[in-house]
Amino acid sequence: MDPLKVLVDVVALSRSRCEHPMQGELAYATKENFLGRVVDGYLPDASRVCLLTRKAAEQLCLVQSALNRRGMGLFIFDALRPLRAVRDFGTWYGEPIQTAFEAHRKQLHFPHLDKPDLVRLGYAPDSISRHCFGHVVDLSLIDLRTNELLDMGTIFDYFDVTSHHPEASADVIGEVAFRNRQILTDTMEAFGFLGYAKEYWHFDYKETELVDPVDMEITSDLLGLGCSR
Repeated sequence: MDPLKVLVDVVALSRSRCEHPMQGELAYATKENFLGRVVDGYLPDASRVCLLTRKAAEQLCLVQSALNRRGMGLFIFDALRPLRAVRDFGTWYGEPIQTAFEAHRKQLHFPHLDKPDLVRLGYAPDSISRHCFGHVVDLSLIDLRTNELLDMGTIFDYFDVTSHHPEASADVIGEVAFRNRQILTDTMEAFGFLGYAKEYWHFDYKETELVDPVDMEITSDLLGLGCSR
């Protein structure tokens, strides 16, 4: 199946489906991520192209509308992840830290671990990811009044037990953060998305529409994909 016939720019779709549309910026299309550089398969000028399979995208719009009624919205960090990006991760795991900026990102994202630990502990894949099939999304919550990310206890892609949910208790991350994680989880699950216990930001839609992993670049030409009908 041609993925271009199944994939949808979910942020663009939300503009016609939701009172307040989603926001998003693909972390791996920037250097503000755990690698400290742009990842293969993501182009910097396409950082706002968030692709999901159609059923997942339509259900995520229902999540957004439900959150809108609570004064909240979704912010997407990653959606469809090209297979080449996962392979780029795999290469990076075996390389020493090469720049001061990369060392800085390590302190932000995995200060207590080494690169190989990320695969061993189940935080990041090195060969294939469920993201490659377009039904998985990494996201968080924003406050519609301030347009700021809400307190979730840790940043996106913080690889540590404090990012586990619900294992990291309110005593560990604070009551506000724990409550926000629960709101996100409960709302996502109500519309068919399943959370991942080690990453509060990661959700799989219950239905897969693509059989084969996708390995196309995320480019600016894909902005608004699938939203004409």
